[in-house]
Amino acid sequence: MDNAKTTLKRSLKTRDLVIYGLVFMIPVGPIAVYNTLVTPSSGKVLLCYFIGMMAMLFTGLSYRKMAAKYPYAGSAYAYIQKGANAFLGFMGGWAILLDYFLLPATVLIIGSSFAGYLLPTVPKYGWVLFFILFSTVTNVIGVNVMAKLNWVLFALQIAVLILFVTFAARLILSGAIQWRLSAFYDPQKVHWAGIFQATGIVVLSYLGFDAIGTLAEEAVDPKRTIGKAMVISIFIIGFIFIVTTFFAGLVYPNYHQLSTDGGFLKIIQFVGGNQLVTLTVITVVLSFAVATCQASQAAVARILYAMGRDGVLPKKLAYLHPRFKTPIVSLILVGIVVTPIAMISSLNYISLMVSFGALVSFLLLNGTVIWQLFIKEKHLRTMNDIIQHLLFPLIGIFINAWILINLQVTAHIVGVGWLILGVMYVSVLTKGFRKPIPQFELG
Repeated sequence: MDNAKTTLKRSLKTRDLVIYGLVFMIPVGPIAVYNTLVTPSSGKVLLCYFIGMMAMLFTGLSYRKMAAKYPYAGSAYAYIQKGANAFLGFMGGWAILLDYFLLPATVLIIGSSFAGYLLPTVPKYGWVLFFILFSTVTNVIGVNVMAKLNWVLFALQIAVLILFVTFAARLILSGAIQWRLSAFYDPQKVHWAGIFQATGIVVLSYLGFDAIGTLAEEAVDPKRTIGKAMVISIFIIGFIFIVTTFFAGLVYPNYHQLSTDGGFLKIIQFVGGNQLVTLTVITVVLSFAVATCQASQAAVARILYAMGRDGVLPKKLAYLHPRFKTPIVSLILVGIVVTPIAMISSLNYISLMVSFGALVSFLLLNGTVIWQLFIKEKHLRTMNDIIQHLLFPLIGIFINAWILINLQVTAHIVGVGWLILGVMYVSVLTKGFRKPIPQFELG
């Protein structure tokens, strides 16, 4: 039975989309990846999150424009396809799929690792299987189910961060640690190649704003709510990341001691003791392995749904559950692909490969805004149009390109190989580009 014409269920409001994006981006994220970032950035993790936020903010403004024009599931894939052309749209969607498949695996690795602190007798593969099964079932039932739980998990993350900042501020006020702006920037200790290398990993922390766009066909009034939620979520999560890492740099300036297992938990223990460490570990497990695993699986499944509906990927991926109206085939496929990756990969290894696909997609999206809204629509030439449709996308292109260039060689090899595979696939699909690339007809 072909139910590709069946529509997804609309139930998400702006606040739900913002929370979904924030949960996807994980407010307590720096706690888990601080070790990975602190050495290449020479301890200036805050600077990485700031640069990442600026790159995503200008890109998010481009997303907002395209989301209002093309309010359909698929996010960057749909925007580039309709705003530029079908081939670039496919490549943008194909590129970001790489990171979307790596993200659920990444959060499963982190969540399972922290779960090991609580129950060390349970093997890693046991945690991975449990979390991916839970995620798949809740996603099949529907995003509205997790939307309610996301509010609780978001509140728990914020509570932990407030406790951390409060305890750190108490140490500052008591004179136990000194207030130093060098925790943010020290020209004598900043190595920009390392900063941008670490920022490449940080970019994945902001991917949740793109994930909001994948829910366009489950959102109420998507032309207004999707773009608004994207920009709001970038501002909020950027502020949270910057404040968290600023206090971490103040409290523990000798970052060389954090290059072993434990990382940010050493900082947590220093400011709040073992009880805060336990609460933090529980929060990280719930945030990564439950909330973000579910959110990232939902996001990549909806990109597969959109590409399957178009016919550029197998049509079965667009099949919706007759009762829950969710892309069940795509959800199960994501679970099958992600599980072995999470079981056999380490965080250090997988972090070398992240962000390439997202950055390529962001470059194409920013270029699409210039092409569609500035060049093609020539009748619009106000100063506001020049700023929003030319200047802002150009800034986004520049920052994203610079981060992309400075990624690890491993990321470039894997990323370019993935793009070549995509070109080969679409070449076969179109019989050597003699047939047009299938597209979903906007209705």
